Amino acid sequence: MRTILHIVWYKALSFFKTTTQLKVASMAKSIASLFVFGGFALGAYFFTYNTIQYIMEVADLGSFLLHRFLSMLLYVFFLSINIGNIIVSYATLYRSKETEFFFTKPVPHLSLFIIKFLDNFFYSSTTLFMIALAVLFGYGQYFQLPWTFYVNTLLFLFLPFMLIAASLGVTVLMVLMKIAGKIGTKATLISLVVGYVGVVIAYFKVINPAKLVNGVMKHFPYTDQYFGYLDPPASTFLPNHWMTEALYWNLKGDTTSVLTNTALLIVVSVCCVSFMFFIARKLYYKSWLAFLELKAHSETHATANGFFSFAKKSVFEPQTAVLIKKEFWQFFREPSQWIHLAIILLLIVVFVASIFQLTLGTNQPYLQTVSYLVMYVFNAFLVTSVALRFVYPMMSTEGLSFWKVRSAPIQLSKVYWLKFLLAVIPVLIANEVLMIASHHAIAHHQMIVLMGLLTSVFVALSIISLNLGTGTFFADYRETNPIKISSSQGATLTFLMSIAYLVFLIAMLFFPLFGYFQMSYKHIPYSSAMFFVSIGVFLLGSAILMVVSHSVGLKAIKRDF
Repeated sequence: MRTILHIVWYKALSFFKTTTQLKVASMAKSIASLFVFGGFALGAYFFTYNTIQYIMEVADLGSFLLHRFLSMLLYVFFLSINIGNIIVSYATLYRSKETEFFFTKPVPHLSLFIIKFLDNFFYSSTTLFMIALAVLFGYGQYFQLPWTFYVNTLLFLFLPFMLIAASLGVTVLMVLMKIAGKIGTKATLISLVVGYVGVVIAYFKVINPAKLVNGVMKHFPYTDQYFGYLDPPASTFLPNHWMTEALYWNLKGDTTSVLTNTALLIVVSVCCVSFMFFIARKLYYKSWLAFLELKAHSETHATANGFFSFAKKSVFEPQTAVLIKKEFWQFFREPSQWIHLAIILLLIVVFVASIFQLTLGTNQPYLQTVSYLVMYVFNAFLVTSVALRFVYPMMSTEGLSFWKVRSAPIQLSKVYWLKFLLAVIPVLIANEVLMIASHHAIAHHQMIVLMGLLTSVFVALSIISLNLGTGTFFADYRETNPIKISSSQGATLTFLMSIAYLVFLIAMLFFPLFGYFQMSYKHIPYSSAMFFVSIGVFLLGSAILMVVSHSVGLKAIKRDF
């Protein structure tokens, strides 16, 4: 225990020393982070409050259905924490240089595991915890609950709930690392992805939300009763069910049911954490050795074969071919990169499949305008998220070995523009697929479709330029984890600027769109002059953003590091 406390104390000192420097850039980043997270928290609070108000007062669905919807959201939240801990733990428990350093010291393996687990638990769960806190305030404010409700819920419901998700994720990771040493990395990861997709599909298949809603609505208007007999038996064994049951019975004043479900969560969380430590004692060191063998194998064989092997001939001239292959291996050598990419691609496929069912067939021009802009901005927000996660860290992932590129006879501007090109092609393709799917429901409004497709190209180009430019300016070549790079203060500032750009986009498009839908509703020909002026101003603003971003990036890449 003394070893753990000693290391945790100096890690905390190091963190505060490096994050509380009174520098202008550091303070600007901190203020920007405060605005971004504060804005998200405020948005989550108002969204929760208004949604509950709608369900309870307008739709009149009752508190039972409200808590069952909450249970489904908590299930997704549980899996997010679970997967997040797997990805972050892989970086901190196995790939971290700090871990290698500690293994050379007389630190017990279990003590090292506990330190790294606490490290990645607080790192990967903090943002989700803040969002959950804002949602909890929205919930508590609507039902006018006392302050003790927030303290009790955070300590005795949220914390055990998150510990169950995190400890199960890290346990699964250790077992997978051991198995990967025998059946290979690809087979293990495919099994993991198939397993998680199967778990999500099976849950919603068993829960059957439509059947649940129909079962409750048969009793309309007496929907504010307890319909526990409609719950599938399997769902009552899940942590999200225990948590929502505790919240539901707290509203109804049934203390016994609240204590029963709270005790279930606490006991199961203690069992899961104890089981994780037991597995860590048995497997952590062995799985770390298995990771080293896999790493050595991949470093000696991965780049020697395959389409992107350096030994293969290329259609590009030698210098360009080498840089392209370097970028490819630089991305795919880090599992967290392509695991996140696979998840995002899956989400895009699900979104495209869903949006084909969407209709904007309302007769109210204002609602039609708002619906269109929400859909448009959601696509832009998706591009922003992808750019922040993958484009922003592109320069930092060069690492300290970037000196080799700097000392080679190659123009740094060529390295920069190649990165831009490699980022822009896949993002543009994904963006246009999303836009085409989004405009499926209004394909008869040809002017809107053309405007949407044209402006979305500029949105994607601007967002990627901004992320690459600021990512180069704030490049941290010492940080090897791309997830940490994309959640740094520089990334937060970039995200804030992206949001400001999206607000500018909405301001430019709202009035021309509203005018168009209004004229279309009245069957009056629409004068496109306002459209051209607004789009012209938007394109000019986007062009300025691109030029400034690339100027900053091209200047920053030539700095010494």
